[in-house]
Amino acid sequence: MTAVERAGWDDHFARGRGFRGVRERELRLLGEAVPPRAGARALDIGCGLGTYAAALAGLGYDTLAVDWSDAAVAATRDRYADLEPRLRVSHLDFEDAAEVRARLPRAGFDLVAMRLVLAFMADKRAVGERVRELLAPGGVWVVTTPLAERLPQGRRYIGVTAEDVAVVTQGWGRGEWYDLEGGGVRCFVLRA
Repeated sequence: MTAVERAGWDDHFARGRGFRGVRERELRLLGEAVPPRAGARALDIGCGLGTYAAALAGLGYDTLAVDWSDAAVAATRDRYADLEPRLRVSHLDFEDAAEVRARLPRAGFDLVAMRLVLAFMADKRAVGERVRELLAPGGVWVVTTPLAERLPQGRRYIGVTAEDVAVVTQGWGRGEWYDLEGGGVRCFVLRA
């Protein structure tokens, strides 16, 4: 992502703009696919304004929300300060492999979530490899993303292609998916 694109995202979050809200059905389906258990640890990559991270904390996960945008991190801290210590927020660029290795614990998370962010990551194969390193044995990677082929031509950049899906789902022990209502949004549940 270029510096100009990053500045645009930072401005987007600074204005309090988010994206698709977290709906009750989405959380119910997540809870069915990945039932939270006592002491489970979650990582929300690209947390934006923190809505999904707060929902994970509400389900019982000890949640770390990360984003490279200073505005997103500040907004999440402000909006969900009452959820600390169950929800912690940190600045982190997940595309920076050295930063991820230095700051996040290997095998430290039971659930890694990426909601509406994978399409914007340049090297999806590397992202998947990083996620695998962060998952505890039996851990789950939950990717919620629009599918490019289901979007209007002018909005396909916000979705993943069939090739992207093949890259990120390759090599997982087990996987399943379900569609969320409207807009071609799919949730992939990949098990280590």
